[in-house]
Amino acid sequence: MVLPGSRYTPDGPMLFFAAQVALARGWDVRQVWWEPPAFDDDAAEVAWVGDQLDAALEGYDGRVLVVAKSLGTLAVARAAERGYAAAWLTPLLSEPDLAEAHRTYPAAQYVVFGAEDPYFRQDVLDALPGERLVVPGDHVLRVPGDPIGMVRSHEIFVRSFDAWLSA
Repeated sequence: MVLPGSRYTPDGPMLFFAAQVALARGWDVRQVWWEPPAFDDDAAEVAWVGDQLDAALEGYDGRVLVVAKSLGTLAVARAAERGYAAAWLTPLLSEPDLAEAHRTYPAAQYVVFGAEDPYFRQDVLDALPGERLVVPGDHVLRVPGDPIGMVRSHEIFVRSFDAWLSA
């Protein structure tokens, strides 16, 4: 299950490559495409993202791996309730409630960040269970002024994610 960001669609590089890795490892891939509405508060936003996850999985009875980017990572509590394995791509760890949900995540968890991501918190990341990766780059693994460095960051992520899925 691929959950995008607010302006980062499933065909963005991180989600595209993650989906390709999952397909190569035998997973079925469902992509969620959305236009997030305006939210009155954070709780409404979290509930909406969780509802999108539930709706996308309605009627599906196979194994579930959530691959979520940024806004999509707000599904962490809902995914935890259901015990889904998850790959969280640049989650919003600067939000205490979300950081706690990642810290107590009950299933296999993979987390990747760009070192210059404004939502990155090393102290929170260090406390998380599961596989963790920090690569050069920002919230979308862009390395300003260094296109080859940006490609390298994505390559490191793809190799790491593939190893995690293969384990």
